[in-house]
Amino acid sequence: MLIDATPIGGPMAWTRSTLREPDWLHHIDQPLFHASALTLPAKKAKAALEEGPGLMVIRGWPVEGWSEEQIDQLCYTFGSLIGTPRAQKTGLVTTGENQPRRGMDDQGLAFHTDRGGPPGPPHLVGLLCLRAAVRGGESLMVSGHSVHDRLLEERPDLLPELYEDFHFGAGTITDFDRVYPVFERRAGRVRVQYNRHWIERGQEAAGKPLTPGAVAALDAFDEILTDQGLVLRFSLRPGDLLLVNNDVVLHGRTAFTEDPRARRRLARIWLD
Repeated sequence: MLIDATPIGGPMAWTRSTLREPDWLHHIDQPLFHASALTLPAKKAKAALEEGPGLMVIRGWPVEGWSEEQIDQLCYTFGSLIGTPRAQKTGLVTTGENQPRRGMDDQGLAFHTDRGGPPGPPHLVGLLCLRAAVRGGESLMVSGHSVHDRLLEERPDLLPELYEDFHFGAGTITDFDRVYPVFERRAGRVRVQYNRHWIERGQEAAGKPLTPGAVAALDAFDEILTDQGLVLRFSLRPGDLLLVNNDVVLHGRTAFTEDPRARRRLARIWLD
């Protein structure tokens, strides 16, 4: 495949050394009943997500003691100011004691973008921290545009492989069709979707083993992800809302230890 071999560059192709804290961290400094308590952070978040680094942490939501219904209302009300919330209810990805745990365990998570459900990967992902782990659980962020430009510089021979379609998922009869490239140029932007685990499972289930060229390209992608100079690391505090442009930024998480009587608790929302 012939591809546009132009580096992406720009504010979304950041590294840890080029990213300034004010670019991605905003503190709420007004009471919730003040009108700008939602509109000002939403404006800053939208600018950061669409024209800046592709991520934002809004710190200071007074969520202690809030019910699940109040959390849902916050996520959907604020989310609607920066995107279109998916129809499904906000998901508690780690729940309280004696409740089922959904979506995450205490092991580390490799860098990935969210696959989402129908109609496909969400444009934005939000995670609201309600209770932090006792130790660990750091959030890890990498710019997919920086990975692209490193591959273009170091392994231009492999980059076209990642513009080809991959199967993301188990490929069961009930699963909708998750087939898309890792990199895709669309309307003047480069969209990034990546999850090595689901690519391998999806290709196997589809009966289409990865070619040697595809494996080499995915390995080169993963090798670049090991460069700590590309990784932004931070710990989410209770009341932190992490927002990520799922078309650009890959996210992961370190392993964590939690108090079984007060488990780590996050609420997730997908936005288009």
